[in-house]
Amino acid sequence: MSMRKFHSQLDYLKQGILMMGHQVETVIEEMMVAFQTFDLERMDSIIEGDVRINQLELDLHDQVTLLISKQQPVATDLRKLIVALKISGDLERVADLVVDIAKQSSRLKSDSLPDYKQQLIDMFQIAQSMIQQALVAYEKSDVLMAQKLALLDDKVDTMYGQFIRELFALPRESIEIDQVTQMAFVGRYLERIADYATNVSEWVVYEVNGKHFDLN
Repeated sequence: MSMRKFHSQLDYLKQGILMMGHQVETVIEEMMVAFQTFDLERMDSIIEGDVRINQLELDLHDQVTLLISKQQPVATDLRKLIVALKISGDLERVADLVVDIAKQSSRLKSDSLPDYKQQLIDMFQIAQSMIQQALVAYEKSDVLMAQKLALLDDKVDTMYGQFIRELFALPRESIEIDQVTQMAFVGRYLERIADYATNVSEWVVYEVNGKHFDLN
């Protein structure tokens, strides 16, 4: 394979990662709407549609494996292939977490703890924004944008900690324990999505600089 063709394949691979990322963004948006409106049909659709994102990850991994076996790249090009593997894996895990949120949310009652649901929606919005910004940073190889996501991750961690403290401080006689438990799981999954967005940012820094930075 000529170097020109190889680099064309690298560009094609990156576009595949970005396409997968945009699908994950859409799923997060769909889940946020479903959560706000208690749309059980939309939640079921999210759960059933996860297989498409799983397949995208497998296809991307196959592309990377083929490029490595044919070209045996070194240095910068090898980093790009490693990063493609890692980011596609992180995006697939985000999609899995959205499915977990759908499953937990379907067990909630439409009128349960509305103030705490709003806190979760606020976390949803930040987590979605983090995924979006991480993908832009990857597309543009923007290290500064990637590093800034650490601040948003800290914000989500703080929101999640406060949410859990308030949730479990509620008097037991005034709540249904199963509802509190489901909401706690949703909060945890959103916090993990923010972590994975930060992971993507760390891979952007690695791709550009060849150095590992812990932004969490």
